[in-house]
Amino acid sequence: MSPVRVTWSRTIGRARSLFSTGFAISGFLAASAALFAFRLDAAEGVSISVASVWASAVAPFLPALAAFLAMDVWSDELQSGRIELLLTAPVKEREFTIGKFLGVFTMLVFATFISFATMVVALRVYAPSALAGVGVLGFCPAFFALMLQGMLWCAVSVAMSSVFRHAAAAAFASLILLVGIPRGGWAALLAWAPLGRPAFGEMLFDAHVVDMSSGLFSSGTVLSYLFLSSFFLFAASKNIAVCRFGGRGGRSLRLSTTFALILAGIFTGLAVELVNRLDTKMDLPVGNVETEFSARTRGVLADAHGEMTVTCFLPRKDARFRPVGHFLRKLQRESASLGGIKIDLRFVDPLWDLGPAERLVRLGATEGSLVFEKGRRNVVLPLADGYGERICASTIQSLTMPPQRRNVYWTVGHGEAARDEYGAFGMSDIARELSREGYRNVAIDLAGDAQIPSDCALIVVAGAKEDFSRAEAGRVDSYLRAGGRLLVLLAAADSGGVASLLPGWGLRPSPATTAGAKSISGTDLIVGEFSEHAISKPLQGSRIVLERPIGFMPSAAAETGSGADRIEFTPLAKAGTAVVAAAVERGVGAGADLSIRPMRIVAIGDAGFVMNGQLGARANANRDFFLNCVAYLSGTDASVASGAETNVLATGLDRVARGRFAAVVAGAVPFVVLLLLMAVAARRRRRG
Repeated sequence: MSPVRVTWSRTIGRARSLFSTGFAISGFLAASAALFAFRLDAAEGVSISVASVWASAVAPFLPALAAFLAMDVWSDELQSGRIELLLTAPVKEREFTIGKFLGVFTMLVFATFISFATMVVALRVYAPSALAGVGVLGFCPAFFALMLQGMLWCAVSVAMSSVFRHAAAAAFASLILLVGIPRGGWAALLAWAPLGRPAFGEMLFDAHVVDMSSGLFSSGTVLSYLFLSSFFLFAASKNIAVCRFGGRGGRSLRLSTTFALILAGIFTGLAVELVNRLDTKMDLPVGNVETEFSARTRGVLADAHGEMTVTCFLPRKDARFRPVGHFLRKLQRESASLGGIKIDLRFVDPLWDLGPAERLVRLGATEGSLVFEKGRRNVVLPLADGYGERICASTIQSLTMPPQRRNVYWTVGHGEAARDEYGAFGMSDIARELSREGYRNVAIDLAGDAQIPSDCALIVVAGAKEDFSRAEAGRVDSYLRAGGRLLVLLAAADSGGVASLLPGWGLRPSPATTAGAKSISGTDLIVGEFSEHAISKPLQGSRIVLERPIGFMPSAAAETGSGADRIEFTPLAKAGTAVVAAAVERGVGAGADLSIRPMRIVAIGDAGFVMNGQLGARANANRDFFLNCVAYLSGTDASVASGAETNVLATGLDRVARGRFAAVVAGAVPFVVLLLLMAVAARRRRRG
């Protein structure tokens, strides 16, 4: 049996007999699981995979775990004096060092695997939707990134243990070197430049984990970790070798060893600099390729033809450069696989590519934007407004389809949510979404004498707090009788906006009975039951989130009438037994024969349904539901497929399930692991 294998086995055996090992691993599991549960909740609705969330939660605690696992692998030998007996064996120091390193690394891999298994099993039980489209292979890049970093942390910790005689001192030195200096330095950098995060990006080690877990590999990063790990293992073996050279006779050997360490450090620094200068990027597909993009985006890419140039106008040192480039390359591959439009990607650095940068500026682009060009038409998309698949798909569609001008009129003067308000209670995000879909947002004040314009595709009453006057309600009623279209977001069941007008058109607002419905925050409701209507059918399997919604019932007007006067009431979405979104239509059967435009109304029982704060807070289909309502009302068929982005994280956890999930992964499992490891340690001690 080789000395490396013997040392590896003894290192693991000794670690299993230490109570400190149990505390270190269980503490690591509890801390990483708690951070994972927190980040999982915060990341819902964000374009990030669950593998990246898990890896980014585990990575900060790996250095501490490595420090505690390796703190006494050499320190105990040095303090007890067994090092002299050990060095009398005809075995090279590097073999001892590699064996101890592999023992520590094996324990670290074991702890990380337990964290991974716990996370997967808990998500399978509590949030299976979070793992949709992510198979076991989807976690391999994240696990590889953690092991690559863990290898370096173990090498550093083993080297520190070879320097200090006391295990506590070795652990403290490792923590200072692995945690205090990099993270403390990063905190100091942000304190010195509070606005520096957009310029500097995330901390380097965290950025590496997120990049690799999403499939973006860098040869320079991988080789840098390998070179640095090799250097610290070399330093550990040389520190142990110095123990052989005691007294004056070994002075020259100690000097030569020190000189060798200095040269090795210089060589490692130069090698790291070289591999990063010659760096190449590998963009690997991660997860289930079939669910990489939504059905709507795939349809837009497949239907678009010709060639299009997409330019990323961004400095290469900007923190957004890597994720934006990663996304654009995925979009390019997806379009090519569907046989759709050919996308030519270009990257322009405003600091270095002066000629192309000047051309983009003439087009109206600013630094930090994407420029879509097809023929003589172009669209500038600021990255500050987002660059996800929905936005890019709408931009591609607007450039490849003939221009359309459909006007959406938003009522004002009754306390409605403003379409040009950028705060959490505004509706600027959804208004911008309508603009990308080819609509023009226009404000209308019905208090004047002006009639509703003939170019009105539909009217939106977004959470009006005050009742419409009799004259205003009369104008809306006349508009509806002429085949008008109305979208209502109600703030209360008995007053506000056009609430008094709705019963005459088949809708009766009423308090919602939502017993048994799930909630995320305790005040909102998760709605996942949709009808077969053109608006809601594409969203089967999705969910919308409403804040204290009201319900709807068919009024007497919906139960009378025939032919062209018949009003048809259709529930769109239910929470428990309450209908929280409904549609009514008059003239549905006679419109085609008599060339009469049917009247349509869609009512949703939540005034803040698509406010900026609600859209950005959770993963939901609120945006898709609203856009399908607008498409249906304006006469355009609602999307036959959901536009909900498949690469956003959607756990489906409500408030109760989140608490149970956190209690299991951060409490119960680490406690069970602690008991098991303590029992193993006690048993081995009794045998010893």
